[in-house]
Amino acid sequence: MDLSTVKSVSPNKKLFKKILALLFSIAVIVASFIVLNNANEAAKDTVEVLKVNQTGGIQAYAVITEKQIKKYSIIRKEYTEDMVLAEDLSSVTNQYSKYYLRDGGILYKDQLMEEKPLQNEWLYELGEEHEVLTLPYNFLEAGGDILMPGDRVRIRVSYEQEVSDSAGNPNVSYGSTKTQMKTEVLFDSIEVRDMLNSSSHSIYEVYKEVLKLSEDKRQEVMKSNDFLKSIQPRSLLLEGTREQIDKFAKFNGYDGKKYLITILSRKNSQVILDQLPTLQREVESWIKTKD
Repeated sequence: MDLSTVKSVSPNKKLFKKILALLFSIAVIVASFIVLNNANEAAKDTVEVLKVNQTGGIQAYAVITEKQIKKYSIIRKEYTEDMVLAEDLSSVTNQYSKYYLRDGGILYKDQLMEEKPLQNEWLYELGEEHEVLTLPYNFLEAGGDILMPGDRVRIRVSYEQEVSDSAGNPNVSYGSTKTQMKTEVLFDSIEVRDMLNSSSHSIYEVYKEVLKLSEDKRQEVMKSNDFLKSIQPRSLLLEGTREQIDKFAKFNGYDGKKYLITILSRKNSQVILDQLPTLQREVESWIKTKD
């Protein structure tokens, strides 16, 4: 018997490999079709949201109008509950932006507010028993740019006082006086609520106005000499009790008075500009660069 004829009818190994390759290719094609089909179905399942549609974006605390926003479709998988739906367009208009909104950015619920923030809002939180005192001072002698709104300070006052010059001195006639400098603690601890620049403008409000600008514009403004001058304090706004203000009024009438201001620990203080850490670091770096 010729065994070579039997060998020739055995399965061909090359043919088996070709069949496996063909089956694998078919599986890849089917899987790709399923993926593409699912992607196509997902693309059809969209949600309409709102996004900013204004060149340059929307500034902080600005009233939002229909012209500044538009409807935009996104895949449902990309949608999150904090996004503003297109169907809520009427409730969004006439609200205020909390901060600068970039052009083309999707609108989120926490970016909006119904009322415009008040200027010097801390004045509205001032207790009935407290008053605000304006005290001019030399910022170079009182901590420079270290002293900030929210700091607590101790203030001493030196003043001239006439005292009798005849006590214990028989050679001096009765009733003669001399001028003597005295120093007392005016405020053992009092809070700096804000500062005023040379134009009598609130420095904290200057920072807030700058925050309304876009990032590029903000950096441009903050690097200018005008801005650096606008944040140099010339007066303190101090929050005190009626008794403290009455005491100040008493010593403020003395001749030759001079105030010494020292900064107390920030351990129990709430420095206002700590709310703007990034902004503050930028300012400090630019001041050092200019120096």
